[in-house]
Amino acid sequence: MSKSIAHYCQKCLAPNPLGTDFCGRCGTRLMLVVEPTSSRFEGGEAAVSTNEHLLERISATENRITRLAERLERSLDLMLRQAQNSSVDRSLVKVLVDVLAEDGLINKARLEELWSQQCEKDGAQGNRDARQGSGGRKTVNSQKKRVSKRTRS
Repeated sequence: MSKSIAHYCQKCLAPNPLGTDFCGRCGTRLMLVVEPTSSRFEGGEAAVSTNEHLLERISATENRITRLAERLERSLDLMLRQAQNSSVDRSLVKVLVDVLAEDGLINKARLEELWSQQCEKDGAQGNRDARQGSGGRKTVNSQKKRVSKRTRS
């Protein structure tokens, strides 16, 4: 008479039929731990080895950590690209302001004064939004509209 292969719950060590996702006794999601080979040859109550369960749990944790490290690496790459783009954008704006000021189309000192006033105002608004939990997206759009209107005049 052959015993059917079972998954053992890593929490309560109860045997569960092959192919089940959750423990029938405690409801814990089952990991891929199969019946220990020693219990296949024993006739009585099978002694479950906790080493195999611990090894499986450690492997699952290592996999999660590896996936997390990959996500963090992708996030870092995105942040570095964003920083590079911001630097290029800032250089472009500085050159554009200098060219427009040289041609007499804008007053550079006035533009810088208006810009720093707006940044201070938006910084205070951003702090209020952060405390209220709104994120400040409306502030950025309104800032763009106000600055574009001021630079035209």
